[in-house]
Amino acid sequence: MEEAPCILCRKPGSPWFEKADKFPPHERFRVVRCPECGLGWVTPRPTPGEIGRYYPATYSGTAGAERSGAEGGRALLHRAERWYRFHLLRFETRQLLRRTDLAPGDAVLDVGCAGGERMLVMQQAGLAPAGVDIAAAADLARRRTGLDVRRGTLAEARFESGRFRAATLYNVLEHVHDPRGLLEELRRILAPRGWLAVQSPNAASLQARLFGRRWAALDAPRDLYYYTWRHLVRLLEGEGFGVTGVARRTSFLHPPTAAVSLAPALDPQRFWMAEAGGGTAGGLARRVGWAAVTAAVMPAVWLESALGACAIPTVFARMR
Repeated sequence: MEEAPCILCRKPGSPWFEKADKFPPHERFRVVRCPECGLGWVTPRPTPGEIGRYYPATYSGTAGAERSGAEGGRALLHRAERWYRFHLLRFETRQLLRRTDLAPGDAVLDVGCAGGERMLVMQQAGLAPAGVDIAAAADLARRRTGLDVRRGTLAEARFESGRFRAATLYNVLEHVHDPRGLLEELRRILAPRGWLAVQSPNAASLQARLFGRRWAALDAPRDLYYYTWRHLVRLLEGEGFGVTGVARRTSFLHPPTAAVSLAPALDPQRFWMAEAGGGTAGGLARRVGWAAVTAAVMPAVWLESALGACAIPTVFARMR
């Protein structure tokens, strides 16, 4: 374990709360908050060499994604989940195109690409995606897409300097021990005036305030930092990126954080991890229950988004 100061102010944090890991053996972690800027983070935290043991082998839920054979109601739910996921990714890809000047054929790097679903949607939109992920899901993404997908950290991937016109980090930066080092490497591989899209849970959202330490997006110790969109702006601006906008309204298809906070026993990650490991998803009734809770919270998530306090904002920035 290692102690860590605030990455923005370099000051020690004040106690905020403790949270148990949702995976066995449910180790408890201390989360602190900067007394000056309000950034939250886990400390002491697992070192880069230790953090891997806190990610189950099927954490990404894609290790067994090439299996098939679901029948009946479960097959129908699988199709519904794929539809849901595709339309959310399409919303975010269209948002990326609206917020930037990307053109057909432009190279885009998806950092934390998991099983490659986002890259396929980007490809359908006319972009030329590549990906990187530290998990075994990167190998699946390479087989599934036929694209340039590399397994390892961004630095280990050793992409060519100036190759990409944009990079996307959707729910990635909160997992990174050294965000400044990651942004420095992104500056190397981005073309002049290259774009960044950074999405991370908003610790100042209405959901975060309502649920407190029970908010599902506070996933210690895998989520090392708890940003607000203002923290992201400050971090990016300090590393040579000019922020061009913050999307504080999200798709109506983005309610899972609220749904999991209300009904953690129905967390779909449990289903996906079980299936990826070759097991069962825990029963059709639980899948239906998850779908019902998700549908029920959609109006509240839409209202939260309309008020500009969504749980998952996206910051768009450009190299200066």
